[in-house]
This record gives sequence, structure tokens and C-alpha cells, in this order.
Amino acid sequence: MSTLTLSKDPLIYDPNQPARRGVHTFHGVLTLLAWLAYAYLWLPVITVIAWMLGLRTSYVQLYVQSYEFDRDVFGILFLLAIIATALLIGWAEYNRHKFAGKDRRIPQTDVDVEDVAAFMLAPAALGRQLAGAKRIVLSMDPHGRPLAASETAALA
Repeated sequence: MSTLTLSKDPLIYDPNQPARRGVHTFHGVLTLLAWLAYAYLWLPVITVIAWMLGLRTSYVQLYVQSYEFDRDVFGILFLLAIIATALLIGWAEYNRHKFAGKDRRIPQTDVDVEDVAAFMLAPAALGRQLAGAKRIVLSMDPHGRPLAASETAALA
């Protein structure tokens, strides 16, 4: 009779397995290609929305009919872009000066260390150790409850 063995979670660091840079690079490239394919699938919808907004018509009116750019129209468009940029930056600066240095959030009370440990189903001493450490490695039981912790040196 065979037993079912669960594979290790690929997102949890296992110190017994060396890091494989090639695998991580391959997964990154594969993810990028998947996002590019996903974006490519949205192009027909974006094209229809652009046509509905009249963007194709403006391209035809500005360029295709005379096969040259109308400098006056593009000058006005450039000026409008500068004005819109100035307005957005001005609004952002107004908000920065108005709200800078003012914490309008309601202060929250700190959670007790023993409450955190009880929530994780861990001993209270472990909760205190977690609260006082900057970087720590947890030892977990098979059910995902922390058993012990050891501090590690900071990364260089």
C-alpha cells in the first residue's frame, strides 16, 4: 500500500535545498511571457474602446488625410499636455502642503505579546522572543504551529 507524500511548498525557504538561480530566472521569464500574452489578448478590447472614444478618427484627421502633421494642432496638443501636467503637479503640491506632517489616523493600541503567541498556538516565551527580534527563523510542527525560534544575522 503506497502512502501519499505531499510536495514541499515552493514559496517557503528550505535550508536543506540549495537555491537554484536558473530555476528562479526561468520562472520569472515564464511569468513575464504569460503577462505579455495576457496583455495581447486585451488588445481587441482596447482597440474597440479607443475607436468608441474617437482616437482612430483623430489619427485619421490629423495625419492620414494630408499625410503630414499639422504643426498648429500638435503645438496645441503639446501646450494642453503641459497645462495638464502643471495642474496635476500643482494639485499634488497643494495636498502635500495641506496634509504634510499631520497624522489623521486613529492611533491603534499595541497587541499584547501573549495574545499573539496564543493566536499562533505557540508558547508565550516564543511570542516574547518574536517581539524582540529583527530577523528570526521559525521551526514549525507538521500542523504549521511554531515550536521554536532562532535569531539569524542580518543580510549584508
